[in-house]
Formats: sequence, C-alpha cells, structure tokens
Amino acid sequence: MSTVIFVYTIIVLCVCLSSASISMAAFAVSRRLKYIPQALFFAAYFVELTQIFGGEWLLQNVGVVSYSNYYEIDNPAFRIIVGGLILCCLWLIIFDVIDVREPRKAIMPNLVVCVIQALIVLLLPYGPVRQWLFYTMRQVSIFACLGYAYWTYRTNKDEIFQQRMVKRRKIFAILFVFTCCILAEDTYVILLSPIPASNDVLTGVFLSSRSISENVMMIFVAGMTLYWTVKDLALRFNEPPEVQASAQKHNRNLVEHIENRLPAYANAHNLSKRETEILALAVEGKSNREIATQLVLAEGTIKTHLHNIMKKCGQPNREELKKDFWRS
Repeated sequence: MSTVIFVYTIIVLCVCLSSASISMAAFAVSRRLKYIPQALFFAAYFVELTQIFGGEWLLQNVGVVSYSNYYEIDNPAFRIIVGGLILCCLWLIIFDVIDVREPRKAIMPNLVVCVIQALIVLLLPYGPVRQWLFYTMRQVSIFACLGYAYWTYRTNKDEIFQQRMVKRRKIFAILFVFTCCILAEDTYVILLSPIPASNDVLTGVFLSSRSISENVMMIFVAGMTLYWTVKDLALRFNEPPEVQASAQKHNRNLVEHIENRLPAYANAHNLSKRETEILALAVEGKSNREIATQLVLAEGTIKTHLHNIMKKCGQPNREELKKDFWRS
C-alpha cells in the first residue's frame, strides 16, 4: 500500500470520527433528534472503512492478489448490516431537508436493498458481475432517495417548502453527480479494468470496496451537515429563540424552520429580543390578538412592535415581511 493511499485513508477516517463527535455534541446541546442520524451515518462509515483498511493491510502483508480473491465480497454479512445502516441514515438526513418525518420510509426500502444484497451473495456465482451487483445496490438506494426528494418537491405546492427546496437544489444536484461517479467508478474498476499486477502500487487496495468517489461524497456530506450544525449552534449561543411549547405541539416542522432562521434574520436587521419573539409568532401566522394573548401584552403594543419590525426590515406589510423572512 502506497503512502498516499495510507494518508488518504487516515484523513477520511478522521473526517468520519470528528463529524460523528460534533453531531453528537449538537444533539447533547439542542436535543434535536435530527442529529442522531448524522452521528450514526459518520460512525457507521468509520466502522466500515476501518474494516476495509484492516483487510487491505492484512492482505498486503500475508496474502497474494489473484482472481480467486480479487472479486471476493469481504465479510458480506457485516457489509450488508453496516451498509444498510449507512443508507438509512443518509435517507434520514435527506428526509430532514424535505420535511419527511416518517423513519419507516427510510428503513423499509433499505431493508429491501439488504435482502437483495444477501440474495446476490447466496445465489450468484463468484466473479466480477456478482461483486458489481452487490455494491451497485448502494447507488440504487441513493438514486431512489434523490428521486423521492424530487417527487416530493414536484408534488408539494407549499410556498415555504418550495422556497427551501430551491435553495437546496444545488446540493441535490451535487449528490446526484457524485452517485453517478460512484457507479461509473465501480463499473470501471470491477468490470473493465484488469486485476492489478503483483508489483502495482494499487495491489492489495480494495478499490471496489472503498470507492474513492463515495469517500469524496461522504466528505461533501460531512462538510454540508457540519456547516449547518455549527451555524445553528453558533446562532443559538448568541440569542436562543424562544418558542412556546404549545406552538411546538401545533406545528413542529414550521416552528423548527423558524428557529433555524430567526437568529440570523434578527441579527441582520438589528431586532430586539421582544421584536424577535413577536416576529417568530407573526411568521407562524398568528394574528395580533393571538400574539397579544400569548405574550400577555396589549394588542396596540403588538401593532407598534410589528410596525417597527417592518420598518427595520424594509417591508411594507406583514405578508411581504413573511416572504422576506423565508427568502433569507
């Protein structure tokens, strides 16, 4: 194994471990369940890559690469279980973006993928086609998840949801391109390229198992999720938004999105703590009377605060204020 491959692998492992740690810390601080799939995704990927790395190291020192072992699926039961966990967690991360709060929709399709992988191992004869089909099922799962996200975007006519998805469309496009690259890399490495010679620098490296494109996609997912996580925690540290428990029960998804945007929007327009609190309730769709009742203030006081908020934000009316908030 070359020094470059060794260092590269250590870097990827460090990214996995640090991302899992930060995600768990975010959960400990915020108690938001969305951080648990993030942490499990990176932890499971770390475990899988560690197993691959250990197998490569062992083969390099005591084994010989030949047709009889090059197309072997190393420890298939382990790969199916850990791979299924990785895929489920990736689906849940994407589901958080598209406001799907049904874990079974992420679990059931990937259970089917695990069953198909098990059948491939048990029923197909040893060789490159068997190995290619086994690993390609992961890309099938990711394509299915992205397709479901696109279908949700096309069928959900909610204006707030549409604005959020438009801001995230580049991320989905990048994930699609990465998945295509993984599929192309697996096809070339497993089906088209020859087995490395004994003196080749890549001899003993499980190229079909580790997939460079997949590693890069994982690093992209790490950067994307950690950027949102750190930004969210930093804003909450500066001025944690106050949301009433009744509002959380009434519309948990809407309140969560308001919480994510509220500190940044309030800081950008220099809103006071009281103005920030009133803005959050106004964006939820509450009337002046409902806000006054909830905050135990006079209705006239609420009108004055909303007038000041719209003036600071440069918006002529309440509807334009809400649109500007969701565009932020």
